[in-house]
Amino acid sequence: MNLIGNNDIDIALIQPLGWGCQNPPLGLALLKSYLLKNGFKAKVFDLNIILYNLRHGNYFDAWDLSKGYYIWEKETILQQMFSYYSKEILSFIYTVLSFNPKVIGFSTHCSSFIPAVMLAEKVKKYSPETKLVFGGPHVASYTSNWQPLLSSKKVDAVIFGEGEESLFDYLKSDKLSPVDGVANLNKNGEVIVGGSRKLIKILDELPFADFSDFDLKYYEGTNVLPTYFTRGCINKCIYCTENKFFPKFRNRSGKRVYDEVIHQLSLYPKTEYIRLHDSISNGNIKELETFCDLLIENKINIGFDLENAVIRREMDLNLHKKLKKAGCTLIGYGLENPSKRLLKFIGKKVCLDADFDKVIKMGVKSKITIGINMMFGLPGETDLDSQMQIDLIKRFKRYRKYIILNPALNYCYIPEGCAVSSDPTKYEVDLSNGELYWSSKDGDNTFIERLNKFEKFCLVAHKYGYKNLFNIVHSVNRNEMLGNYYYSLGEHKKALDYFKETFRNEKNYLTLAESIIELYKKMSILEDSFYAEVVKYKIENNVDCSSWLNSPSTREELEVFIKNTSTYETINRLNNFVEVLYEPPSQLHFSFLSIKNYIKYKLSKFLYREDKKYVVLIQALKEIENKINANLER
Repeated sequence: MNLIGNNDIDIALIQPLGWGCQNPPLGLALLKSYLLKNGFKAKVFDLNIILYNLRHGNYFDAWDLSKGYYIWEKETILQQMFSYYSKEILSFIYTVLSFNPKVIGFSTHCSSFIPAVMLAEKVKKYSPETKLVFGGPHVASYTSNWQPLLSSKKVDAVIFGEGEESLFDYLKSDKLSPVDGVANLNKNGEVIVGGSRKLIKILDELPFADFSDFDLKYYEGTNVLPTYFTRGCINKCIYCTENKFFPKFRNRSGKRVYDEVIHQLSLYPKTEYIRLHDSISNGNIKELETFCDLLIENKINIGFDLENAVIRREMDLNLHKKLKKAGCTLIGYGLENPSKRLLKFIGKKVCLDADFDKVIKMGVKSKITIGINMMFGLPGETDLDSQMQIDLIKRFKRYRKYIILNPALNYCYIPEGCAVSSDPTKYEVDLSNGELYWSSKDGDNTFIERLNKFEKFCLVAHKYGYKNLFNIVHSVNRNEMLGNYYYSLGEHKKALDYFKETFRNEKNYLTLAESIIELYKKMSILEDSFYAEVVKYKIENNVDCSSWLNSPSTREELEVFIKNTSTYETINRLNNFVEVLYEPPSQLHFSFLSIKNYIKYKLSKFLYREDKKYVVLIQALKEIENKINANLER
């Protein structure tokens, strides 16, 4: 099965579809390096970045956070997407299996969970003897997601929380006995849960991330690599699960982070920027300063950011200036709301002794871009608290050049496992309508109220000329969300009205049409011209899912499929994706958006063509390699 020699590996680590195209996934790179250090052969495969570079048609915006926010949790849409890209996905699966991995691990979070399950189901059919393992926050021990996966035998094991030691122990086990930090199936197909796993005490002892399996040209953030300072958080926010996933705050030393930067630069000298992907980037000020001092003393010319920082008293002018001198270009402060009364109530206590205005001004004076995250409708929030958010916008208007406002697209949702979800009565919250559509017991804090606060904030920020991370003024998928909200309340007429409005303005996916047809039947509404239009749209745009649902069901059938697929047709298909990656606007109306899109289209003819052709070339070569593998004797 292998092209050259014995390429068999112990484990394949897979990044399925979902968000995250700026740079290679840090978690998988860390797992690979740890396993290699401890004697296991591991290889990383990123399906997500392949399809991101071939994004096309109805799925072009799927990876855009502001537009694809609800796509990844809709199985119908994902089945259509998998059918659309079925040849590429089947080729990807075959590539992974050609290395004969004993175990295949899938990284999961909210947007990648359903795609990971769909991918795993196919892999299990093609290679039933291979153990499948899920890990990541979406299958953490405090969620309800992991048990059905095991009981249905879709996967063989689930890793809870921090993965390095748990995955290592699972790999060296007999795959049937209990392992700390792991839930798995025994020989009778029963679910057994191992004991709790102690956290790694000294993060400095972990090896540096291994990015050798990633083609860095594929990623949106060209010449950008991720690293981390910390695991866990120094706050105890009641709406967050970070302290459940990493129960204790730990940090790497500034010297260790610096050494990793130097190490990665030696391997990837074109790297221009380091993204800190961690729980809280400035959790340990002393080590952060050490990192800066080393960069400055050794004259290392590299940019970096503190994406997840807390406003705290220690972030004074001297530290901001040092950060700027060391190469820091952005600090993302998770303020959420300027009300210290509210922040104390929700568990964000580290910032309480800080002068928020002063800290923000110090960053601006140092010419560092300051990101300010805001949430809307937090438990315990009052109208006065909301007004403080608006006042902050007005107060800092003279500094807007260096400030990016990041309004939370889901306003304030209550994820499974957080303190509010675990004890809603304590926080006077009603979760009967779900984590997004929850309300306060007194009925004052509803989804509608949170949406209105979000939109007021965005409109005022737009009025004063602030940059917005998502470049939006109104809520994303506004009418559809309202339709779903009223549907959850059982108010079907209102739900239908909002679905109709969405359909008239967008018509961008079939699940909306299906919801409208369902409500017509549920409410016994006579079929009218609008209903006929929806049905017609569904018929004309219904994507045939058979290419995925009825794709090869055995390893042998997969090999035949690979061998019989024309390489010439594959190259033309890939090339077609690229050629129309940026389609010209059908009508050029005189508006900022249309002009922007037209310029983007024109520039793409010159700037993107070469890089995108590279994607086609690499995938075409992989197709040829797969054919050779498929023709070799097993």
